[in-house]
Amino acid sequence: MVRKIEELRATSDEDLIAEHDAKAGHTSVGTSYYMDELERRSRERAAQRSHELAVRSFWLAIATSALSLVAVVVSVLALVLGS
Repeated sequence: MVRKIEELRATSDEDLIAEHDAKAGHTSVGTSYYMDELERRSRERAAQRSHELAVRSFWLAIATSALSLVAVVVSVLALVLGS
């Protein structure tokens, strides 16, 4: 039985996994099955690395802002105390 796309998208991950596992023993697969899984894993790793890069960029922006604020304070103090 093939599900309609709307029904497939509404099905929970757990139900899809259970359905897959039930049919897996009675199905022969080609090499594309393994290639698709390798591609999925590659995308998952890339997404994780992208997220880690975004987090690091956020903290770098915070540090840059803090250091810029310190530089402004030092500049204002130099102007005020230097006169």
